[in-house]
Amino acid sequence: MVDTWFDIKPHISAIESGELIITANNRLRNHMLRAYGQRQTDAAGVWASPRIYSLSQWIEMNWDVLQRRAYAPAAQRIINNLQRQTLWEKIIGESSLAAALLQPEPLAQAADSALRNLELWQLNEEQVSAAEPLLNAQSNTYCWLTWLGEFRARLAQLGFITQESANQILIDAFKNLQLDQEAIIHLTGFDDIPPQHQDLINSACHELRNIKLDNQQTQLIRTETQNSEAEIRAAALWSKIQLEQNPAAMIGIIVPNLGQCRDQVERIFVEVFEPLAALPYRPRYTLPFNFSAGTPLGATPIITATLDLLELQKSSWDLEAICNLLLSPFFGDADSELVLRTHLIQTLRKLGKFTISLSDLRYHCQKLKSKLGIAESDNNLITRLVQLENYRRQSFGNHSAQQWCDFFQQHLQLLGWPGTRQLDSQEYQQLTLWNQVLENFLQLDGTGIQFNYPGAIQQLRSIAGKTPFQAQTPNSPIQILGALEGAGLQFSHCWVMGLHHRQWPPVPAPNPLLPTNLQRTQKMPHASAERELQFARALTEHYRQCAPVVVFSSAHSDDDSELSPSALIRHLPLTAIDSLMSNDQSISAQNYQALAAASHLEIVSTAQAPQLLIAQEPVRGGASLFKEQAACPFNAFARLRLGATSIDEPVAGLSAIERGNLLHDALAIIWKQLKDQNTLLSLDETALTTLITTTTQTVVDALKQKRGTSIGVFYAQLEQERLAQLIADWLAQEKTRPAFSVVAIEEEVQIEFAGLPLRLRIDRIDQLANGDLLLIDYKTGQPKLQSWQGERMDEPQLPLYAVTATSPVAAIAFAQINAKAMKWIGTGELNTNHDGIYPSKQPWGEQLQEWQMYLQQLAADFIQGDVRVDMKNPTTAQYAEDLLPLNRLQEQDALDAFIRRMQGAV
Repeated sequence: MVDTWFDIKPHISAIESGELIITANNRLRNHMLRAYGQRQTDAAGVWASPRIYSLSQWIEMNWDVLQRRAYAPAAQRIINNLQRQTLWEKIIGESSLAAALLQPEPLAQAADSALRNLELWQLNEEQVSAAEPLLNAQSNTYCWLTWLGEFRARLAQLGFITQESANQILIDAFKNLQLDQEAIIHLTGFDDIPPQHQDLINSACHELRNIKLDNQQTQLIRTETQNSEAEIRAAALWSKIQLEQNPAAMIGIIVPNLGQCRDQVERIFVEVFEPLAALPYRPRYTLPFNFSAGTPLGATPIITATLDLLELQKSSWDLEAICNLLLSPFFGDADSELVLRTHLIQTLRKLGKFTISLSDLRYHCQKLKSKLGIAESDNNLITRLVQLENYRRQSFGNHSAQQWCDFFQQHLQLLGWPGTRQLDSQEYQQLTLWNQVLENFLQLDGTGIQFNYPGAIQQLRSIAGKTPFQAQTPNSPIQILGALEGAGLQFSHCWVMGLHHRQWPPVPAPNPLLPTNLQRTQKMPHASAERELQFARALTEHYRQCAPVVVFSSAHSDDDSELSPSALIRHLPLTAIDSLMSNDQSISAQNYQALAAASHLEIVSTAQAPQLLIAQEPVRGGASLFKEQAACPFNAFARLRLGATSIDEPVAGLSAIERGNLLHDALAIIWKQLKDQNTLLSLDETALTTLITTTTQTVVDALKQKRGTSIGVFYAQLEQERLAQLIADWLAQEKTRPAFSVVAIEEEVQIEFAGLPLRLRIDRIDQLANGDLLLIDYKTGQPKLQSWQGERMDEPQLPLYAVTATSPVAAIAFAQINAKAMKWIGTGELNTNHDGIYPSKQPWGEQLQEWQMYLQQLAADFIQGDVRVDMKNPTTAQYAEDLLPLNRLQEQDALDAFIRRMQGAV
């Protein structure tokens, strides 16, 4: 792997003369030092360290010199970025001018940026006020100037100065000869320098020189792709081809909006360079590319879990968040407690709540402990949760950062952090960086601000989110950089992407707290379209010089609209994307070969499972067994034999299932009292209304008690009124039917059918005056008569009851009860007219025999282990999305193609 690729020749004269070189950023400095070190190593000599520093390093070095010399104006502390942000948030949060603001953090960032620009452009508050003609209490600038006064007062009170104020002291020190001036200073990698920095550098030397590259032999290529996804993939494929052709290549991939699309870029580059990365149990290893923008430390799994554990004692948790935390390997002994935690997660999901309280967590954990026979232990999950409740009392009140740090350490120790599993290299690096987060948090004590517990956690999250994590890896041959990180760097090949008209030059975004006309006049960052164009033109010109081969690319469209190439590259001749990908063998073919060679693959048919041994294996499902087997044999096997159950997502209010159950329960109570149609007809309107109201109130209250505070009193009342009206309308329908009596309600029977022991429950059985039996199934949806037709019936429940009933059944019917329609949908051979129930297309006896034959075949297939992934229709697949990870229906075409390639390779 190449160490570095940087043309140090234009800098040799300055380095060997001992002259100072200042770079725009630390990345450029490191590249220059490595390149010079490589050159000297090749010459087998001993050399002095060159005087190459980034601008920030050089400023810090000179400040240290002033402090060592006891220079009086420098006897002050420079406030760091975190302290600045916290002070701004405190000031804005306490201000009556910001009382309506919900998020002070973004406003604090804008306020601090405005102050930096003010001082870097060497302006003062009077100039700001003069630039705002209509300055009043409602203007953003007025608010900012008010906060700025408070900010400066607190800085003085705490003995702090800003970095920009320190820069001004350095300028005066150079001009007063308190610091030694350089004969010559060389600048490299700078496309834009604020006035204060320019003044500082000018005051520090007698002569200033800019080192600029002038590569006259650069090959410039412009290409286009369909969309940004294809653009990133093309850059990755091109990079791989360049490395294969020249292993010593040093490739730059410059992405102007890298901060917004980093995850997408990383995913695609991993897919291209390592197709095996997604295989299970694949250990982490170093890929041949490196990002300038590190991953936020707060987004890494171990630190995310750490911050969540610190918040475990809060009163309520989002359901998904607490389930994820319970499965985290960084929380106690997750491996040995996997059974308990899995049962606990399932229990919490079944509660149907959006949020889970800590008391819910403890209560259900205790219940599962008894159910699963888990012994007491000093370090198991149950004990930790009980101790946590006692420990949370210490989290009340406002305290210093130091006190919170001590509390955090004890809290994490109580919860068994960072777990019992051995950390890998990256996790260990992230854990080390966590200590730096705590050290930064401790610096907030310098502001004199104290925090409550949520505030302290929020500060930690903010610090961790702004702390970049870069895994310690060897220098990579591919550097993926943002627009500014590539300044001054050189490569053997470079690809600059995303140069469409909406992004390059960038859209102006002036600071909302400073007068816009002032920002434009002073040419502050992002102040105007002219300023952004000038800056983008300078960067583009640098990119043209950064490598012998430079590719500029843009996409034709994004998700919303069409895009066109930036005017800054449109003049370059267009090259078809396919011509850049020319290679003897396609990348996809190479990746397939790598995947196929990774392990010995064997094609195994999974359409047949072991036969169901009824004496040894429980038969689950009842009537739903036939519905599942008819819909998809594999799904029936997964749900009823493997126990793959799905848990309904929480809903606001009552779910459709709960509303259906309320209707069933209320009708069951009513008909147990009425028993027949004559009793229903004998009730006057008042008595019937009382019966309906009392019954619906009873069932709603029972459900409300079960759901607790998630169902409010007003909502429950509305639900009771809705249910009462629905039942009143249905009972009006019942009055118009032929005379009947209810002979069974929610009757449960145990039968054996086709060798399967089954437990069945039927909603209701009516007996008409002539003795005919009618099987009834309540439906709150929109059932269809066609659901009883064909070998694979949609609703086999009533046909199964009909063919297994001990007494002859004359008809079956759905009772459709919903706000859209109240009607009967049935078939059979009744000896009287009944609205909605019609004769079957064939004699009733033959219909029963046909149903029995179809049901027996479904039972036989289930017993024999038929597990084909054979969806009856697209609707069936839609209602089985929870099983897609198991049946892999969406992968079927890709799997078939893979098998064909594999067989062809053999």
